[in-house]
Amino acid sequence: LTGGALVSGDSFTGSLTRSAGESVGTVAILQGTLSAGANYNLTFVGANLTIGQKAITVTADAKSKVYGDADPALTYQLTGGALVSGDSFTGSLTRAAGENVGTAAIQQGTLSAGANYNLTFVGANFTISPASSATTVASSMNPSTQGSNVTFTASVTPLAPAITTPTGNVQFYTNGVPLSDLVPL
Repeated sequence: LTGGALVSGDSFTGSLTRSAGESVGTVAILQGTLSAGANYNLTFVGANLTIGQKAITVTADAKSKVYGDADPALTYQLTGGALVSGDSFTGSLTRAAGENVGTAAIQQGTLSAGANYNLTFVGANFTISPASSATTVASSMNPSTQGSNVTFTASVTPLAPAITTPTGNVQFYTNGVPLSDLVPL
């Protein structure tokens, strides 16, 4: 009551209402059924109800793969707050580009819960580990005799789950000393 006074024994009845809606923004507070009775000329001065964004936190799950494998699905957990019933996430996480062995950041990408939420994203790491390979060496003469020419052949193959053909160079050594220049695979 901001102006005038009620006579002793009189009181207000009813309640205020507000404009419909649950989206972030401002809605009007209305007089609704509020009354002081027929003996009063009630002047109602409205106000606004401000609906702010709901805070939520999403944390990415750490992921890994072996070099050459397909990326696993990037997943996340809702670790702070909760979505209002009927609301859901849209979009997806991404990771920093690259296929080399190492660690890359998992990023928010297009993941969103909509304009009614203030989403805080906690990233994680995406780790690419080296693919395993098997190396076999064969000799043109086994055993060999001193002073004879011997040809060595190295075969490098990927081991599951790796499927890509290994690349790089092979270096042959004898007693810790290189026998020749690097040989490309």
